[in-house]
Amino acid sequence: MTVIDIPQSEHGVIRVFAISRPMADMARTLKQQPKSAVAAQLLNHSVSEGEFELFALSDLTGVGLMQYLSDGYDVDKAALRRDQTRLQALDGYVLLLFSKVSDAGGITFTPDSALTLIGTYAEPQALHGAAPIASDAAKLYSGVGGKPTTAGRMRMGSGITAVAMVLILLLIWWILK
Repeated sequence: MTVIDIPQSEHGVIRVFAISRPMADMARTLKQQPKSAVAAQLLNHSVSEGEFELFALSDLTGVGLMQYLSDGYDVDKAALRRDQTRLQALDGYVLLLFSKVSDAGGITFTPDSALTLIGTYAEPQALHGAAPIASDAAKLYSGVGGKPTTAGRMRMGSGITAVAMVLILLLIWWILK
């Protein structure tokens, strides 16, 4: 049995597992149970939504697993090409396990014999260094508007509008009379 360790410090890693169960059995199981329960049974470890993906490869018709990993998770294409034969030979259901599963603490688990680890792929890490923005608009409080309108001006405008409306109504009443 294969034991898998995922340290709490691991981030941005995707493990791809093949599921060696008949498609009809998996489809029936997924209709009867939530995906997280099925994934937990396969991994022999509890998982939450967002920590894994479980799907039929037929859902990726026209795209394929390699392109899904490359486009969807920005996995390095060279790493995928190294495992191209294994990835393209997959059929049925797959389980993608994200290192997010270890955020609460490092985990060690022994997956069910129906799972076969196909590959482990790193998502690219974001570059956190960025040059400061030199624009005046980026300065603190630069979005604060000018002098606010005074309450007296607003009352005077409302009064003029009210008088104009009364005059218009009187004019309409006089014309209709």
